[in-house]
Amino acid sequence: MKMKTLALFLCMVSLPVALSGQEKADTLSKAKFNNSLGVAAGFTTGYGLSYRYWPRKFGIQITFAPYENKYEAHYSFGLAFLVKVINTEKANFFLYEGNHFLFNKEKYEYNPTHNTAIYNGIGIGIEFIMLKYISFNLMGGYAGFENFDRVGFTGETGLYFRF
Repeated sequence: MKMKTLALFLCMVSLPVALSGQEKADTLSKAKFNNSLGVAAGFTTGYGLSYRYWPRKFGIQITFAPYENKYEAHYSFGLAFLVKVINTEKANFFLYEGNHFLFNKEKYEYNPTHNTAIYNGIGIGIEFIMLKYISFNLMGGYAGFENFDRVGFTGETGLYFRF
């Protein structure tokens, strides 16, 4: 009788411990990646190196690309605000608002010129989580180009390493 009682007691004690261990393993497999670093290209989100911080529902994306040589300079600064609508294990559906400041300068001695433009847009996007640490983003929407001289459709993309 004592042996059966001891066996029953051990089973009752070990079951919650085993379930707790399973819960911790599931938590680790669904690790939260708040930061991403990669490359992005878009009319309204900018192009170049990109950093994303997306802790929960709301996130931010910063993109920057400097280029300068003896004759010309090009700078792209992008800032986008992100809102997750649907969050799954393999893909995320989101809304975005993008702001892109573009600066171009030609340094020719006879006729130096510079040009600045602002692009703004809103749209929808999908983030495909291809591997545990890699994501690919496609975004599309509606934008105002070249200080709102033109209005039309826009497209954005990005490849990120999540950490």
